[in-house]
Amino acid sequence: MLSFLALCLVIPLPVFAAAENQNTPAQPKRLAIVIGNSNYQSDRYEDLPNAANDATKLSESLRRLNFEVVVGTDETSDQFEKIFERFDGKLDGYTAVLIFYAGHGVQVDGQNFLLPVDSLNPTDVGNLTAKAVKLNDVIARFASRDRPTFIFLDACRNTPLGLDSAGVGRGLAQVEVGENTFIAFATQPGNVTVDGAGQNSPFTKALLENIEFPGLSISDMMIRVRNATEASTLGNQVPWDQSNLREQFYFTELQVIDPQELGATLNRILQIPSAKAKLMTQLASADSDLQSTVLLLGRQLPEIVRSADPASQNDAGQQQMASLAPADLEKNVASALGSVVSGSDQTGSDIANPHASDVSRRVQAELSRLGCYRKPIDGVWGQGSQKALSDYYRQTKQANAVPEPNLDLLGDLFLRSGRVCRQPVAAPKPVKTATMDRARDGTKASRSSGRAPQREKVQRQQKARPAAPPPDIGAGIGIGGIF
Repeated sequence: MLSFLALCLVIPLPVFAAAENQNTPAQPKRLAIVIGNSNYQSDRYEDLPNAANDATKLSESLRRLNFEVVVGTDETSDQFEKIFERFDGKLDGYTAVLIFYAGHGVQVDGQNFLLPVDSLNPTDVGNLTAKAVKLNDVIARFASRDRPTFIFLDACRNTPLGLDSAGVGRGLAQVEVGENTFIAFATQPGNVTVDGAGQNSPFTKALLENIEFPGLSISDMMIRVRNATEASTLGNQVPWDQSNLREQFYFTELQVIDPQELGATLNRILQIPSAKAKLMTQLASADSDLQSTVLLLGRQLPEIVRSADPASQNDAGQQQMASLAPADLEKNVASALGSVVSGSDQTGSDIANPHASDVSRRVQAELSRLGCYRKPIDGVWGQGSQKALSDYYRQTKQANAVPEPNLDLLGDLFLRSGRVCRQPVAAPKPVKTATMDRARDGTKASRSSGRAPQREKVQRQQKARPAAPPPDIGAGIGIGGIF
């Protein structure tokens, strides 16, 4: 019996506001192809009302992340090919490529197919795949060792078509990942997704809640997406990903957030007692950075105001913050953050002095978001923290900057967006061998000690062991394992 999937996008929750695209010719170019097929010509395929609309919503997020976005809705087989042909011979000009597909799909003989809207009536396997786009062909067409390629597929449950045919499987199958490629599925291989409450797919809802979250690597983002999806489906759906990325990737690396909007959002939160209390609670986690927490809470403000503080909404402070000059904005933000770090209800000259370790912890969290700090966020200002701060100053070309954390530094970090420091790809450490020990200690000394035969035995044992796999510096694999 044929069981095939409906791949679909959903309406996302609001995402973070960013400034207008400020690309310069020197900035990386990133391409996104987003396809949503809703209205199928054959009545044997159920229409997917959300797919086309949600493709548009996803494209809005990607544009804010400085992707060049091409959106296709209700694409026929020929239109699929024309979209892909547009970039033949041009892909070398891009530093990253993302493809998101929404529509019907099917697994046949272990191969995954994406179905255009003019797919033939599925009376047999031949008709089913006659106009289909093979996923492996898409991977081969866009994957490159020299740049990362990302493919996201959201599969939604659909009723069987009643075709009894060998080779037609349930869900989507594992794939051969191309070089430097990351592929994310809405659920584990051979499984179909749940429909979700209302019009929203649990997977894409979680994806769009996190893709614009400042400072997240793709592996950290997918952990959030996986956990949120599994929780919302009561464990029935566990997103998986396959990856052989050659280095970590950040969707928000080119993200630009308006500092005055950010300062105004912080000020508005502090004007609403319940919102400020919620901010303090969320910051209780040691690794929660200020900017991400403020942005996320800022999107919840209308609901907080309506439900808890209808009389306390005060936009005067927000408007004042939004009109400040950059220097005054930084000063006011530093003062406001002082009240947040100290837990005081006061700002300005009456502020209670925050504890030094609390300031250090918050500075470490902001440096981590910006890619400059990669050690535990513990509030201990040691050599690792000092090195991270020096790296930040070097990357931002700040001379004569203070070497110790304070509120002014915290305000400066809070107002920064994107990735300031890039983590280099670490080379694997050389394996220590008996030969290296002998070279260091001296062959003569080793022989005189009578230990050479034992070392030669150790060396033979090491040679007999299988070589260790290379370190995975990419986006990781699904929690359940690789597939």
